Amino acid sequence: MENINSGWEFQKLYQTDIDKICNMDEISFDREAFEQVDLPHTWYSEENPYKGTVVYRKKVMLDYKEDNQVFLIFLAADRWCKVFVNRHYVGEHKGGYSAFTFPITQYCEPGKENELDIFLDNRSWEEISPLTGDFTVFGGLYRGIDLIITENVCFDRSYYGTSGLIVRTKILEDGTGEILAEPHLYNAKGKDVQIDYRVLSPRQEITACKTELGESICHIEVPNPVLWNGLKKPSLYCLHAELKADGRVVDSADIPLGFRSISIDGEKGFFLNGENIKLNGVAKHQDYDGVFNATNEEHWNQDIHDILEIGANSVRLSHYQHPQEMYRLCDEQGLIVWAEIPMLKMTESEALLENACSQLEELILQNIHHPSICFWGIQNEIAMFGENQGMYERVKRLGDLAKQLDPSRISSCANLFCVKNDSVLNKLTEAVGYNIYFGWYYGEMKDSEAFVEKFHEDNPHIPLGITEYGVDCNLAFHSQDPKVKDYSEEFQALYHETVYPMFKSKPYIWGTYVWNLYDFSSEIRDEGGLKHKNGKGLITFDRKIKKDAYYYYMAQWSSKPFVKIAQSRFVKREQPEICITVYSNQKEVDLYVNQNCYKGFSESGVFHFYKIALGQGENRVKAVSGEWEDEAVFCGVTEKELSYVYVDSNPGLNVKNWFTDVVEEERMFPKGMFSIRESCKDLLESEQAMAVIEEFSAELAKQMRERQGMMPLERILSYMKKEVTDEQCRELNGKLIQIAKGKE
Repeated sequence: MENINSGWEFQKLYQTDIDKICNMDEISFDREAFEQVDLPHTWYSEENPYKGTVVYRKKVMLDYKEDNQVFLIFLAADRWCKVFVNRHYVGEHKGGYSAFTFPITQYCEPGKENELDIFLDNRSWEEISPLTGDFTVFGGLYRGIDLIITENVCFDRSYYGTSGLIVRTKILEDGTGEILAEPHLYNAKGKDVQIDYRVLSPRQEITACKTELGESICHIEVPNPVLWNGLKKPSLYCLHAELKADGRVVDSADIPLGFRSISIDGEKGFFLNGENIKLNGVAKHQDYDGVFNATNEEHWNQDIHDILEIGANSVRLSHYQHPQEMYRLCDEQGLIVWAEIPMLKMTESEALLENACSQLEELILQNIHHPSICFWGIQNEIAMFGENQGMYERVKRLGDLAKQLDPSRISSCANLFCVKNDSVLNKLTEAVGYNIYFGWYYGEMKDSEAFVEKFHEDNPHIPLGITEYGVDCNLAFHSQDPKVKDYSEEFQALYHETVYPMFKSKPYIWGTYVWNLYDFSSEIRDEGGLKHKNGKGLITFDRKIKKDAYYYYMAQWSSKPFVKIAQSRFVKREQPEICITVYSNQKEVDLYVNQNCYKGFSESGVFHFYKIALGQGENRVKAVSGEWEDEAVFCGVTEKELSYVYVDSNPGLNVKNWFTDVVEEERMFPKGMFSIRESCKDLLESEQAMAVIEEFSAELAKQMRERQGMMPLERILSYMKKEVTDEQCRELNGKLIQIAKGKE
């Protein structure tokens, strides 16, 4: 394998559209505009988030024999890619997250420099998923390219971007492990070929051998296998395969694998190897401050370290296929993985569905050997844009495809809170997740518990998980009395302290995924003083600062003893008495403040020390539990530190400010009448209501028709705070409540 990641020429093609590129003769370059780049690379920057077509160019000297094969392996290319070799069109790939490979032998010349031209486009295209999403599509050859020269007969790397060897495992009824090796060969037709298989144990001992002719599926039994058992003991085997043609070894492959059983139940949750396990998880995107999607091994190792340190046993690698190395690290460390495709908006386009199916095939076939992966996610929040019979049929097609490719894993989906309990979307996969944000985008924090209880009451047989929950936090902001949308570190901590115990206490909830482990890039956002960022992370985008809520979860999940004083960045305090919070997984903590000692006892991991007197100036604080301790300094000041307070110059809609009691709320939102609290779907079905909305704002009506779902009009209005004022929203609501439901 040859590393060709250095010394590329790169140029943005402002006057070129990738869908129009058919041959190199039609393309003109500005020779002066090329810049030198190394892969992995993305052209994205927050200052210049270019959307359009680009080209990467490189000349490669290829030394190979006439009967060799040459493959060009793309580990990912974001998002539409067209490949030319020596000005010949080779092929294209649509989808920015999976690997793909082209055989290029017929276009190359041995012993000479061969020119590679790679065109990319990161714009949204109607036939490429995702069409939308609260995350940035950066663009780029951001995982690099490999070039491999093989013998004439070889494993087919172009088969769905795999190694050419698909490996499945299962455990038979008598406890024997079985490996199913499915080879795909290149140029093997009519040749005398065989494959010799060897299975290496976790101790690197040969435990089984078998030889199979041609491309036949090989069944290999492994007696009494050591199980891959999550964090307890993530034991891995390796299948070594040698391909022989005419008695000579011409190619080989090494596939790591593991033996384990999984199941899921609507009442009891998730089982690994027969053991009931609550999945305590975090979700993460792949991007990293400064390099965005062009991450490397150092970044992946850092992320795995943070996941293990917090004590999580599962990770949702969202909302697309992540690097192979991340799945490998999860295998090695014993983390249970939810893997998914980027299906966030489903239209009636057959081309889009075909693309989603293709990305699902690539995700599964490229990763089916990873024992850490237990869930295949086939959609995320697609009901944001409405539900209909056609959608259900398309989702079913994805779910059926997942089970056809891999019957051993759990098909799953992540739904919006507004998906009704009896929705067909909850019946198309083996497990269901809900993304819920009560107490942040809508409702109160306590509503989270009522929501899951009602779902389980209505659907006791459906395995329910929480696939997203969280709030945004900007570390610049602090409050002794945190409130929703103040973006303070303290409100984020309060939210998780309040909501997580509700989920933890329900045995039927198979798992939870905090949204998100890290702040991440979202070019559509400008919220809470963070531009182009989603601030829901427990850790900052650069991975340098762990927020207080991170330590709350350490206190819930980690067995490694620690003590952490919360609110340590909230230094300046004007109150003479404050509450000091300490997180620890120990049962007792002593707090020392200005030589005074306060005893704390807690079973919840949260120690609140109330009415702690502060003097003016520095107050040194120490929390101690056995040999573990933490220190902080709080400064008593005479005036409130205004820099701690988030001030939104355009706060937009906040319906909670419209009333002070239940009676007034019922007057503003009378039963049986329309209001801004209704769903887009219900309002769109009323000619009278839509006439009022059209008169109010044609743009609002347009957005409603695009979404068509169960999302409340109130939430869409909150996104339009730059276009509509709070007072205008009140006026709209006042007109809607004059229209009775069901009268048309």
